[in-house]
Amino acid sequence: MSKIISRSFLACAVLAVALQQAVAADSGFIDNMPQLTPDPDRAGAMVWQKPDLNRAAYTRVMFEPITIFISPDSEYKGLKADELKAMSDGFQEAITKTLEPDFPVVNQAGPGVLYLRVALTNVKVAKKKRGLLGYTPIGFVVTTASGPTILLKDASLEIEALDSASSERLFVLVDPAPKTVGAKELTWDEVNKVFVYYAERFKARMQVAK
Repeated sequence: MSKIISRSFLACAVLAVALQQAVAADSGFIDNMPQLTPDPDRAGAMVWQKPDLNRAAYTRVMFEPITIFISPDSEYKGLKADELKAMSDGFQEAITKTLEPDFPVVNQAGPGVLYLRVALTNVKVAKKKRGLLGYTPIGFVVTTASGPTILLKDASLEIEALDSASSERLFVLVDPAPKTVGAKELTWDEVNKVFVYYAERFKARMQVAK
């Protein structure tokens, strides 16, 4: 009986890994998704790293604006430019504050510069309903400023690191449930905390490699 139970758990674990990889591959953000394995430091997350990666070779970091993928199941699929910019700025601020001054964030590729690509996938958006004031000039401003409700409950985080000079892939991380310990739901504040968590972990590993 114990052997049957053990095999059942093993089958469930294999299925869970396969499902996580399928979710990651479906977004299209990371081309030719490599074979991911469970992240030993974070339950549920999946990782891949280039064999014999020399972390000490990288002393600076560069990253592109975060990419947001709206879920096909989203009630509303519109996000304004200023809303996307606010998300991108929040990501950049969280990462920069964590990495600097030990690992300067730069805007030019070159030897020793790690290039990070980050995406939030499966994001859902709910269109805010306008009341009577929504049809007046003042109400329009209020509605526009507040924007739609961004739902992150089912969002996934994908990170790809490249050598900025050669574009060679160095590592990939997919976190299908990016919440901090004890968090009941994923909010934008929680997403920033997750960014900081991964930035701190990256920083610690880079410092050890020096």
